[in-house]
Amino acid sequence: MREVQMQYDTGCEPESPQERAALRAIRYARHFVSEWREASVEIPELKLRQIAPTLERLEDGVLFDFQDVSVLEILEKTIVRHVNDIREGYGSRAIRLDVSGDDILCPTLREGRYLIEQWKCFKHARQHVLDLRQARKIADRFG
Repeated sequence: MREVQMQYDTGCEPESPQERAALRAIRYARHFVSEWREASVEIPELKLRQIAPTLERLEDGVLFDFQDVSVLEILEKTIVRHVNDIREGYGSRAIRLDVSGDDILCPTLREGRYLIEQWKCFKHARQHVLDLRQARKIADRFG
């Protein structure tokens, strides 16, 4: 299993919880894109044309482009299907549960699980940024 190292020299440290969460989400997005490109996920040409620009934006740190919302859903479904093709039902299970401790002997399935885990890290980090933004709006309204 690969060890995730999130060490980047940004030149400055984020000051607020929102900045730290956003930086974490950007790092997870870039790591996910890197893993996606290394994986052998088969997708139809039409979907590839939809997914490629989104992956480029994620790699550039653009995590909240409105046109990517549906593509992110396609990405998740594609990853789940890819892992389900390796072992029936495992992708569906892995997207919902923590399977990081599963003892997997098949290298292809191990890589698929790792891709799903990286997707979930990115997805949760992205959602955390959105939640912090919403929390700030609510606090400002009552503050």
